[in-house]
Amino acid sequence: MITRFFFLILAAATCCAAEPQSFDTSWITATPEVLTYRSTGKQGDGLYQVSVWKTADGIELYINIITPGFTKSVSGTMAPDLYPRESKGRIVVDGQIIMTTDCTYKPGQIHIATLMIPYNRTVEDTLPLSKFVVDFSQIPLLPRTLPLKPGAEFKFDSLNPQSNALVPLTYRVIKEEMIHGAMCCKVEASDFEGQSTLWIEKSKPHRAMRIEQQGRVTELIPTPPGATAPQ
Repeated sequence: MITRFFFLILAAATCCAAEPQSFDTSWITATPEVLTYRSTGKQGDGLYQVSVWKTADGIELYINIITPGFTKSVSGTMAPDLYPRESKGRIVVDGQIIMTTDCTYKPGQIHIATLMIPYNRTVEDTLPLSKFVVDFSQIPLLPRTLPLKPGAEFKFDSLNPQSNALVPLTYRVIKEEMIHGAMCCKVEASDFEGQSTLWIEKSKPHRAMRIEQQGRVTELIPTPPGATAPQ
């Protein structure tokens, strides 16, 4: 159904570098950027769409994943420096809402509430917050804001959404490579679900042009200038 790239958006990450990681969000504008991807794999094809834009007091992001019989929607709000404020997620299977997740950030703590609707069960956790945390809604945005170059490596602690345990999340830039007419940084990503490879555009706005993982390939659908992104 949905592979590990889609489950990445359920992860959260805490920067574990000695110095706070800086993030470049200068390419994000008040006009929503809408990127649409086509995903192909043995378990079926689908569409994956990410929208991001700046508001008067921060940044907002919306993610929508659609495959036959499955829809996942995630929204997130954050400060201009990428510090998260709130996020919401929803999974729908065969037209029925199966799970919702709400995450809020307050000084010193993160509150997570997951409702498993078929079991009428809510799982809540409050985690201590002492470092910068990347919310699960920001995962598609994170590598686009990092200073990628061959040999660079970025390490974070990621929250396994199935256990709320912190596990490593790593991005390692292995080389530069041309793909779909754009020079990209080829990035190896490792998280609780396994390995993936991302091709991130070198020039702004640093779009993810291609994502590969076991059994699935996800590629950006080009949108001509002035055209409306595919729905």
